[in-house]
Amino acid sequence: MTEEAGAGRARQLPVFHCPYCGDEELTPYEGESAAGWRCGACLRAFSVRLIATGVQE
Repeated sequence: MTEEAGAGRARQLPVFHCPYCGDEELTPYEGESAAGWRCGACLRAFSVRLIATGVQE
């Protein structure tokens, strides 16, 4: 997941399983638009993005 803060910080958080097949064989993947993950089992590449934390400002 990428977390964007007001100061422009970005932090890569680990993903523990593939959202498509559930396998845990993931490797970092640099795609066309954003950094993501590649699943070694189903060969899909995906990215996960944090939209909100539920904390109101």
